[in-house]
Amino acid sequence: MTKTKRKGLSRKERMAMAQTTAGISFWVDLRKGRLSRYTIQKRVKKTIASLFRYIILISLGFVILTPLLKLAKDAFTDPSALASKSSVWIPQKISTIFFDMSMTKMVLNYWPSLVYTLATTAVLTFFQVLSTGLAAYSFARLNKGKMKIVSKILFAMVVFTIVVPSDCIMLAQFSTFRSFDLFGIIKALTGSGINMTKNMASMIVLAATGMGVKSGLYIYILRQGIRGLPYSIEEAAFVDGAGFLRTFFQIVVPSASGSILTVSVLSFLWNYTDVYYNSLLNQNTLQLAYNYHQLQGNIRWPIGNAAKMHATWLSLINAENPYVQNASISACALLVVLPLLIMYCFVQKRFVQGAARSGLGGD
Repeated sequence: MTKTKRKGLSRKERMAMAQTTAGISFWVDLRKGRLSRYTIQKRVKKTIASLFRYIILISLGFVILTPLLKLAKDAFTDPSALASKSSVWIPQKISTIFFDMSMTKMVLNYWPSLVYTLATTAVLTFFQVLSTGLAAYSFARLNKGKMKIVSKILFAMVVFTIVVPSDCIMLAQFSTFRSFDLFGIIKALTGSGINMTKNMASMIVLAATGMGVKSGLYIYILRQGIRGLPYSIEEAAFVDGAGFLRTFFQIVVPSASGSILTVSVLSFLWNYTDVYYNSLLNQNTLQLAYNYHQLQGNIRWPIGNAAKMHATWLSLINAENPYVQNASISACALLVVLPLLIMYCFVQKRFVQGAARSGLGGD
């Protein structure tokens, strides 16, 4: 191919062409005996390593995707074909009846629950990323002179929150928000604390103070990412009169966007699927993960009530049938996970890049 034609190709196409040409050249040289023994051994080792790598990746992909494929197969199977043993991965007869039932008010109450869950998760993610980002910036930069020892002690406490199971502080957290009192001021004015255990306020307080779901891990990730940034730009900002917060928002946040995106995605994911804090402090059935967790223990009553809404459903659905219960749970699980899969499709490239860069250490 001429140089003029090569210029019209994209970078990926030129790389693919170069690899193809190199491969053809290797086999031509091998056939004519032009290659040394060392070159042949090197090429064989490289081929075996690539083959081994692909086998591992395909095996891991199969292990990860198998539960999702099984869920999809059960959820899309028609009720009349659930007991069939002839189909393993593909439904014998496709139907969306279990999805239609799962979306009803008796089961997941899907659309109102989805709006509520996405809104509350976005709020929690915002406060959590903000608080953990400020904490991580403090640990990464305010660690010189007299602050060095204090910074190390406080960061050890952050690591402690990662290591210690949440169950160990469950009772203390519940008691705190059962009678919430800020430095004794609220109790002095009203005579008693505020009960914050059955609304989102308690979870927002935890997220905003750096004690939300996995906040310790996010502080560690962001600290490592910020430490990898050059300090000279921040010094120039301080010389120009910028303060701590202005430097953080205008210099650090854009520079550490990869780490911040990684933490944002992880925070959204874990807050979206959180059952622990929602069971302990919120207990709102509009939260999808919490509602799904409740349905797993007793699905037959909700689907039995939902089946009565439609004559076709009532004729096909037997709520006492374990196959029907399993298919209903599978449909609910897919509906809960679907928004996360869609989100990941849009952010996966930046997410992987940010995750790879967030482990870099500073000077």
